[in-house]
Amino acid sequence: MTLATTLTPATGLTLFERWTALWNGDFSEPESFLAPDFRVRFGSTPESSPDTDGLRGPAGMVDMIARHRATHPGRRYALEGTPLVDPVLGRVASCWYVARPDGTQKSGIDLFEVVQGRIATVWSVTGLRRFAP
Repeated sequence: MTLATTLTPATGLTLFERWTALWNGDFSEPESFLAPDFRVRFGSTPESSPDTDGLRGPAGMVDMIARHRATHPGRRYALEGTPLVDPVLGRVASCWYVARPDGTQKSGIDLFEVVQGRIATVWSVTGLRRFAP
């Protein structure tokens, strides 16, 4: 899968769809949508999430998500609404939610920095519950 280098609403949606699929265990071709020097920045404390400041590249992200899925099986991630795209800044933002096996849910917001059609940086903030519809 090759993404266009022009950031449009369609390419922003495709990036979020691939990002969500990755969190749901689809580890195929992460290099096609994550930049070689990919980074993630979680807006949570080190006590509640692994230290990701040193995480780099698609392989590092796949490894981290695989460990997360092994520790928290059965979670399903989904996009909430339509991503907002700013082609001038090269950014895409969207809400998402995760459904847990016990029936509870929580939400978050991710902001992507997109460089040459791939996600270079993600800033991710997760809440304790799902946003009210």
